[in-house]
This record gives sequence, C-alpha cells and structure tokens, in this order.
Amino acid sequence: MEILDSLKKHIKTEKASFHMPGHKGGAAFSGSPFENELLSFDVTEVSGTDCLSSPKEAIALSEQRAAQLYGAKRAFYLVNGSTCGILSMFYAFFKEGDSVIVDRSCHISAVNALVLCGLNPVYVSQNIDEKRGVPSGITADKIKRMLEEYPEVKGIFITSPNYYGMMSEVDKIAELAHSKGIPLLVDEAHGAHFPFSKKLPESAISMGVDAAVVSLHKSLPCPNQTALLLINDEKMAEKMQKAVNVFQTTSPSYMLLVYIEAALDMAEKQGEELTNRLLEYLKPFAKYQTKDSFKLLLSFEENGITGYEAEKILREEFGIYAELCDNKNVLLMTSWGNSEQDFELLSTAITHIKSIKKEPLASKIITEFNEGRPELSPKYALNVGREWILPQDSVGRIAAATVTAFPPCIPVLLPGEKISKKQADEVADMILQKTAEGLKDGKICVIKE
Repeated sequence: MEILDSLKKHIKTEKASFHMPGHKGGAAFSGSPFENELLSFDVTEVSGTDCLSSPKEAIALSEQRAAQLYGAKRAFYLVNGSTCGILSMFYAFFKEGDSVIVDRSCHISAVNALVLCGLNPVYVSQNIDEKRGVPSGITADKIKRMLEEYPEVKGIFITSPNYYGMMSEVDKIAELAHSKGIPLLVDEAHGAHFPFSKKLPESAISMGVDAAVVSLHKSLPCPNQTALLLINDEKMAEKMQKAVNVFQTTSPSYMLLVYIEAALDMAEKQGEELTNRLLEYLKPFAKYQTKDSFKLLLSFEENGITGYEAEKILREEFGIYAELCDNKNVLLMTSWGNSEQDFELLSTAITHIKSIKKEPLASKIITEFNEGRPELSPKYALNVGREWILPQDSVGRIAAATVTAFPPCIPVLLPGEKISKKQADEVADMILQKTAEGLKDGKICVIKE
C-alpha cells in the first residue's frame, strides 16, 4: 500500500507541522472526544506525500496497481465521487457542440456534464422490466437504431449496472460504437465489486469500453466520495488527467486515498472469499436478487403493501434502513460488510411483512419518457427566461431545469425537453411521496413563453 507507506514515513520524520490542514495531524483535538489517530494521515502535498493532480511517486504507483486490478490501462483516484469522473469523461472525450447518445436513466451529474460541455444529447431509454417495474438496461439493437437515425453522434454514454442492478448489453454496444469509430463511456458506479469474483457480472472496462467510472463507496468497504476513473487507451491518459484536475479538488483528502488503497487491497486479497460468503448469506433471498447479486429488490404487492409502506415497516419496526423505495419496491444494497445477523434480521422482517394481508395492489406501469433529441440543448434551456408552474399546467411546456427522484438522483425531467402528461403525473406523484428534487414550492421550472 504505497500511499499508506509514504504517509507513515512522513509521520515519523515530521517534528512540527507548519502546513495545512489546521488540525496539525490531529493535535488540535488532543484530549477531546474528536481525537483520532487517523487524522495523522490527513496531510497535504509536501515532500514525500506525492500530489494527486500530478502523481509521480506513491500515488502514481498505487493508481497503477488499481488499473491492473480492473484490467484498465490507467486508473485515476477520485475523492469527489463518481460525479467528478463523469464530468471528466465528457470533458475529455467531447468538444462543444458534439451530439452524444445519452442513457435517460443517467445520474444527474451526466446532465450537468452536458450543460458544462455544451453538448447536444440524443436520449435513449432503458427497457422496462414490467414484472419488477424498474429499468432493465439498454440493448444493442436500440443503440443500433439510434446510430442509424443520428449518424452524426460522436459518442455513447450509458449506465450499467443501473441503480437496481440491471445490466445493459455493454459488450455488444462497445462493438457497435467502435465500428462507428466513436467511444463508449460507462457509468459503472454500482459495479466496483465486479472484478473480484467470477460469480459476478463482467466489468465494463474488461468488455472494451473506452472509459468507465466505479464508485468504491457503493459496494466496496470505502468511505463516501471515493471512486475510480478507468480508461482503456493510454493515449488518453494525459488528456484525462487534465480533465480530472478541472473538476477535482486541489486539496484532496489523504485519509480517503488511504481508504481507497485499503479497500482495493482487501478486494484483491479477499474479494473471492468475501463474495462467496455474502452469496451464501443471500441464498434464502434469491427470488429478490437482480442481475447484480448484491442487490435485493423486495416487493409485497401480492400482500397489498406498497414499497413506501414496506420501507417504513423495515425501518420503524426492525431498524433496517433501505437504500430507496418506490410505489412497488424496496431496494436493499448488500456488501461484504453485512453480517449473517443482518440477514437473519431481514428474514424475520420479510416474514412479518408477508404475514400482513390486504387487498393486492394493481401494478403500476413505470413511466417511459421521451427519446431522441430534446427541443433545446440543456445548456441553452438553463440560460433563458423561465417561470415556475404547477405540474398539471406543465404538459407541452419546455423544461428549464432538471427534476430528479431522490434517491437515486435519476432525472424525470431534463432541461430542454417538452414535458409529457406522463412526466407531469410522475412529478405530481413524487411531490406526494416527498422524493422530488429540483422543484420550488411544488412547481416545475419551465421556459417562459
């Protein structure tokens, strides 16, 4: 663990700190409840600790090791989360005015990238798993049709796995992209664990995509904000480093860097064993697993219980906190950090919920949103006159801001697109469930007529 070793060496040699940060290796908290030895690793770019924005020593060696683990040509450590990586990918691969095929089930950071880079999106929707009521990924056939209809596109951006653990046809889409001489970029935030067990899906970078972002904190034992940006072409390394430096802090947390190393070290040495153990724990819940076995999607429709009601029971009666819920489902994210006792408690909770009998619910068909080009580019739509109106009055108007469901920060409305009745109804339902972000006093931002 190169970064950790360099910091240990620094701690031994430093007699007095006259540099950032102000807590001086944790000395400022000495004797207080906040005293913590870990703060001694929270240093800055001084001799011997390397520099994240231009790594040449310990950080460079550590990133090389990460690249090898994921089968990439280069890896870039991110301490501003996958958001930083997504912004960087768009910035490095495209230039202002380019058209890009973009997965509608993207994270809001991808929409922000379109705005910042002045790009023109061509939206593509994921297919729908009607039984489970969630997006189920993008097929190569759908991308092929998009490429035929919009031959001017300069690249493709998809999300796989999606928030629910469903996979797109990444390998086939990569072949299509490369046959057209354009890059495929993948938000693989939820797939950081894939390379460490043969029982898990294949990682995007191993399937030949040009770049991918993985969030270490989502499924590996790593703190929030930790992620990796991976590329498959060494020629892009310098350009990508410059792009990352545009969006990443110039004061990176060395504590986060140490945890990135620790998580990857654990994954390399114990990933297969830890995955096997977790999959054993998950066997009784096989009916709830998605394509990513670490994800559980619970539904109690046959018992007349909504996802919102089930989540409340899990939380209030059993102390089980879920990742998210919707009208139909409760999404649980598991990891190597879960214990056998966690799953015993979950089993008890599920048995309890299934003992509740109400009138079965009618399945709610998930909303399918617009595909193709929006009426206006996101950048333009965010910089013109606007007004706020009620959802029921917004049908046919042009959205002037992003509205997302939170979690998972996936856009329902995108700036520049014409609002359909389905979208207006979806936003109204989100307001009732208090899951909408991007509104003001329950109103949608639209372009002023």
